[in-house]
Amino acid sequence: MKGLYFIYFLLLSSFAFAQKTYTIKGRISDAVTHDPIPFSAINIKNTSFGKNTDFEGNFSFTLSAVPSDSLIISCLGYYTKAVYLSKDSLIQTFNIQLKPSEILLQEVKVYAKGENPAYQIIRNAVAAKSENNYKKLDGYDHKSYNKIEVDINNISDKMRERRITQKVNKAIEDIGTLTDDEGKTLLPTFLSESVSHYYYRNNPRLSKEIIEKTNVKGIGVTDGSLTSQLIGSTFQQYNFYVNQVDLLNKNFASPIADDWRLIYEYYLADSTFLGDNFCYKIDFTPKNKYDLAFSGSIWIDKNSWAMAQIDATITKDANLNYVERIKIQQELEPFQKVWFPVKNRIVVDVAEITKSSAGMLLKFTNYNEDIVINQIKDVKFFDKGIEIALDYRESDKAYWQGIRPEPFSSKEQMAYSMIDSIKNVPVIKTYADIAKILSSGYKRIFTGIELGPLVYSGAYNNIEGLRVRLGLRTNYEFSKKWILEGYLAYGTKDEEWKMGGEVTRIFSRKPWTTVNLKFTHDIEQVGLRKEDLGLGAIYSAFLRFSTLMRPYYENENKIQFQREVAKGVFTSFGFRTRSFEPLYPFSYRVQPSLAEASPLTTHFNTSEFISEITFARDELAVINDNERLSFGTTKSPTITFKYTLGAKNLLNSDFTYHNLMAKFSHTLNFGYLGKTYYKAEAGAIFGTVPYPLLKSHLGNESIFIVSNSYNLMNYFEFISDRYVSLRYVHDFEGLLFNRFPLIKKLKLRTFTTGKFLMGTLTDKNFDMTPEVKESGLRHFTSLSNVPYIELGYGVTNIFKILRVEAMHRITYRSNPDATKFGVKLSADISL
Repeated sequence: MKGLYFIYFLLLSSFAFAQKTYTIKGRISDAVTHDPIPFSAINIKNTSFGKNTDFEGNFSFTLSAVPSDSLIISCLGYYTKAVYLSKDSLIQTFNIQLKPSEILLQEVKVYAKGENPAYQIIRNAVAAKSENNYKKLDGYDHKSYNKIEVDINNISDKMRERRITQKVNKAIEDIGTLTDDEGKTLLPTFLSESVSHYYYRNNPRLSKEIIEKTNVKGIGVTDGSLTSQLIGSTFQQYNFYVNQVDLLNKNFASPIADDWRLIYEYYLADSTFLGDNFCYKIDFTPKNKYDLAFSGSIWIDKNSWAMAQIDATITKDANLNYVERIKIQQELEPFQKVWFPVKNRIVVDVAEITKSSAGMLLKFTNYNEDIVINQIKDVKFFDKGIEIALDYRESDKAYWQGIRPEPFSSKEQMAYSMIDSIKNVPVIKTYADIAKILSSGYKRIFTGIELGPLVYSGAYNNIEGLRVRLGLRTNYEFSKKWILEGYLAYGTKDEEWKMGGEVTRIFSRKPWTTVNLKFTHDIEQVGLRKEDLGLGAIYSAFLRFSTLMRPYYENENKIQFQREVAKGVFTSFGFRTRSFEPLYPFSYRVQPSLAEASPLTTHFNTSEFISEITFARDELAVINDNERLSFGTTKSPTITFKYTLGAKNLLNSDFTYHNLMAKFSHTLNFGYLGKTYYKAEAGAIFGTVPYPLLKSHLGNESIFIVSNSYNLMNYFEFISDRYVSLRYVHDFEGLLFNRFPLIKKLKLRTFTTGKFLMGTLTDKNFDMTPEVKESGLRHFTSLSNVPYIELGYGVTNIFKILRVEAMHRITYRSNPDATKFGVKLSADISL
C-alpha cells in the first residue's frame, strides 16, 4: 500500500514538473526618446521561436523550457541587443532600451530566373491602394486621444554653465533628474493631452474636430483656446496610401507610391501573423539616402494587400534642415474593406542649431477608437474646422487616469512635475515673455492692454526724418467682443503728427462675424499700401526707411463688415473715403477731354463701396482669442473676387469708376519632381482716373528678392488699367544636387521661377497725367501687346539661411535703364 502511495507521489511530482512553465515578458523602448518601439522582433537565440512587440513595445510569451541563454532584440534602425536569460527563474521581466543606428538594408539577391520577391508584394500593395485607402470612404468619424511631449536634449557643456540652466537645475533638484539611456539630461518643456471627436467627409472634402477635453502643462504656454485647438488629431494625419506624405510641409515619398521602383530598395524580411492576418514584413530604404524618403519596415496583409503596420524613419542624411531623425509608427486595422489607422506615434529629434545650443525632442501619440464609417454629416456641420467644447478645461486627475490608453510612465510623471517648477523660475518667465513678443509683435503692459506692433516703433526716411510711433491695442482680457486699437506717430523732419484708430466688434465666433471702423491720417506711397502688396509686417515696416517713393498724405475713413458665410467661404462688404495729398511733384487734368487746355490740380478724394469674397474650400482656420488665424488650404486652391465702386460727388468724391479683381493661388505636387506654387491675377478698372488709382506693377531695384515684385522691373515702370499676371516658383528640393557625390552633403536645393504680365493702359487714363520731367522722377509707361517676362533659377539652403536667384529679363530689354540680368538674394530659413 505504501508502495502505491509512493508511486502515486512520483506520478504527481512528474506531472507537476511537466507542467512547469517559464514566462518571459518586457518592454522595448528607444534609448533616446524613451518611447516604446512597436513591431520590434524578439527571438530566443539559436531557435526559431520569436514574436514582435505590440504598439506599446510590450511582449510576453510562455515556454515549457528555456532553450537558450540569450534573448535577441532587433529592429530596423536600431542596434541589435542581446540580454541574458536565466533558466532558473520562472518569471523574467525586462525593460530593454535600443540605441538608434544608421539604417542598412540587407543585401538583396536577384537571380536570373526571377526578380526580388519583395517586388511582387509591393506591386500588389500599390495596385490595391485605392481599395484599402480609408480616405476613399464617403465619410467617417472617431474618438481620438492625443498626447504631445516636448523635451530639450543634448544640452552642451557651455549651455550647462549658463546662469539660466543652473537656475532651472536648482528649481528641479528635489524632483530628480530626467535622463536618456546614456545619462544625458532631458528638460521637459511641454506636455499635453486631449480627447476629441474627429469627423470627415469626402465629397466635398471637409473635416471637423471637436476638442472635448484638454490637459496642458507647458513653459510659456497656457491651456488657452489656441493651444487647445492645435493639440488634437487634425494636425496628426499621416496617410501612406497617397504617393506623397505631407510632413513638416515637405513631401516624402510613400513606400507604396506609384513610382516606388524609382525611389526605394526592398527586402522581404519575414512573414508572420498579426492577430488573425498573415502578413509579409518588407524592409525598405531609399536608393538615394539624401532624397525625401523613408527607411523602415512595412507589413502587408496577404489577402487584401493592405498595410497592417508601418515603421518609417527619416534619417539626418535626408535633405532636411535641423532634424536628426523623424520616426512614424502606425498600426492599422480592417474596417469594412478598408484599413484604418488606430494607433500613431511620431518622434521628431531636432538637432542643435549650434555647438553651444541644445536639441529638442517632439513626441506625438494618437489613438483612434469608436470608428464609425459612412454615417456622413451634412455639409453645414463642417462650418468650422476645429471647435472647442465649452467645458474643455473641466476635468480632474481621475478622468485622465481613466481615459489614457496607456498610463503615464514614471518619466512622464516626472516631466509633468518638472514643468510646473521650471515655468515658475523668474528668468524662464522673462524668456517666455520675450518669445511671446517676438511671435506676436505686442508687449502686454497692463491687464487687457498691449503695446505694439513693435516692428513699427521707429523708422528713418527722407520725408519724416526720424519717425517714432506708439501703438496700443486691447486683448481678450479686456473684452471678448470689442477690440480697440490706436497709434500716434511723429516725424522730426516734417514735424507732423500721424495717427490712426480702429474699433472692431465681434458679433459671432461661429460663424466668424465682425464689423470694423477705422480712421488714419498718415503717409503712404503710391502702389505700396499694405493691402495692395499682400506682404508681411516686416516688409511693410522696411518700406518706411530711406527714400519714400511717391509719398502722399492720406486720410482714410472706413467701415467694413466681415462674415464667414459657409465653410471656406469668407465675405466682406465695406465703404471708405480717402484723400490724396501728394508730397512729390504730381498733377492731373481735371478735364482730360480738353487735353493741354485742361486745368491741373494735385489733390483728389474718393468714396468707394468695396465687396470681396474668398473661396478656400478646405481651409484650416482657428480662433485665437480675438483673432481668426488661417493656416491656408490643404489641397484646394484659394480664389478671391473683389469689386470696388467709386462714387463721384458722394462725400466730395471726384471720380466714378469700377475696379474688378480676381486672384487664384494653388500648389501643385509633382511628387518626386517637387512642388509648384503659382498665383494668377487679373484686374480691370473702368473709368477715367489719375494713375495713383490704377494698377502700379511692383518693381524692385534693390539687391533683395521680393516675392510679390517683378525683380528686374524698375519702380513705377509700368502702370495698367487692365492686366493679367502669372507667377510661379517650382522647388525641386534636392532632386538635382542630391546626385552629385560631394555637393549632396551640403543639402543645396534648386528652384526655377517665372513671372508673366500682360497689361494695357487706355489713352484717356494715360493722357490724364501730364508729362513730368523733374530730376529723379521717372514717368510711367504702359505695356504693349508683348507680355513682360522674367525667368529665373537659383539655389537655396545655402548655409541653411540664404536663397540666391539669377534672373533674366526676356522682354522690354530696350527700355531706359532696363536691367537685363541680375542676381539677387534673400534670407530663407526652412526645414
